[in-house]
Amino acid sequence: MEQKICKRCLIRELGEENYHKMIGQYIEIFDKSERASDELTENRLSICRECDKLNAGTCLACGCYVEIRAAIRKTRCPYKKW
Repeated sequence: MEQKICKRCLIRELGEENYHKMIGQYIEIFDKSERASDELTENRLSICRECDKLNAGTCLACGCYVEIRAAIRKTRCPYKKW
């Protein structure tokens, strides 16, 4: 049975294993001083979840994985929503 991809889901919602392999390990590469706090990251992701440009965990405006962009302290939304 083919698994459908949710276009309004974050990568981590597609399965914990996929999240940790694709996103979690990448975020861990960054020094802790470069990472946003968990609270700030979650706030940013809640904004992304409401955006029409979110598609299967990626931003259609810039092509990034939103969970990586949200987790890095100095990054910004291309639409200046956060």
